[in-house]
Amino acid sequence: MTTNTDDPTTSKTESADSTRINAACLCGRSRYRFTAPTALEAHLCHCTTSRKISGTICTSYVRVPSTLENEAPPDLATLTGYKSSDLLTRHFCSTCGTHMFLEYASDGHFEVSTGSLDRSDGVVQFKGHMWVGDTRDGGASVWIPSIGSRVAERWLQAPNTSHEAPSDWQDTPYHTQGPESHVTSTFERLHARCHCAGLSFYITRPNAASGTARAPYPDLLVPYHSSSPSASANPNNDPWYLPTDSSDTSSKRYLAGLCACRSCRLASGFDITAWSFVPAVNVELDGGKPFRKTFGTMKTFASSAGVTRGFCGTCGANAYWMSEERPELLDVSVGLLEAGSGVRGEEWLWWAFGRVSFGEAALNRELVDGLDAGLKAWGEKT
Repeated sequence: MTTNTDDPTTSKTESADSTRINAACLCGRSRYRFTAPTALEAHLCHCTTSRKISGTICTSYVRVPSTLENEAPPDLATLTGYKSSDLLTRHFCSTCGTHMFLEYASDGHFEVSTGSLDRSDGVVQFKGHMWVGDTRDGGASVWIPSIGSRVAERWLQAPNTSHEAPSDWQDTPYHTQGPESHVTSTFERLHARCHCAGLSFYITRPNAASGTARAPYPDLLVPYHSSSPSASANPNNDPWYLPTDSSDTSSKRYLAGLCACRSCRLASGFDITAWSFVPAVNVELDGGKPFRKTFGTMKTFASSAGVTRGFCGTCGANAYWMSEERPELLDVSVGLLEAGSGVRGEEWLWWAFGRVSFGEAALNRELVDGLDAGLKAWGEKT
């Protein structure tokens, strides 16, 4: 187990301008403790690489300070390193897939994922968004126009050195990394792949078999904390994952939503997780083969009783969540999808805007409260 603990005889105490923070993966094999200022700034990164290595639609890290006499750099023994570019290597847990660190080639400094921290409110201050230009449609940045009392920055590329994106921004000449030449999505098949391409699969449009998947209502629709277990049971087998609204294409889309629960946060390493709910019969592997839990570079981890999470063993991308309670319905990571319209993939997905799933369990209240308010406002306009 990777640890970095204090010797009781030399331990540091928190002061008015610093605090002790613990970082850990979902399974607990990788841990790191460090001293940091009470204000660590972060941006939500929307770049293509971040989405493809995480499976979610934006990632965030804070720099591990070297000026506060931290005891040692992170121990990487339980982590898998993935060099996503010449600039940096990403380190994720080899057992559960949690993205823990960025290691920069230029000077060797580390950044730690904000979702792996044990404290965030009053410590991590989210400034806004960066690399929005890779999203084509603005991605999740349109749902988070403000964080706390601050208007969220929206940079098309790197913060402070690129152009800012106006509120109505969509694909512009500043977009540089997509759509990529390997994308093979069509109207009837949506391609999904991780960054290293070790995981590749397709989602097909809903058909007659899609509505037969038996599944209780999720927290996204029926909050667990405010209802009895019977409220979410769904005894009439309502196919809630196939939304209906007034649009002509609603029957051809899948429900999607955002989650802030502890398990998803730690499984990815990031504060916000984006899932689409897709029947297993509508997930095809290469060659038209039916879905199975392991394929390509897939590794699995049982995050709780009866629950399996799949992630890429090479680049660490979270791919799916599935439960024995509803084995016919998968939660598929939105960050892997390659829809032509952009990251939100609205020609394939209908986003639930009534609530952030398990928002009450959020680690950073400013961020998720801003997301919740922005998501509701966006839903009222669309």
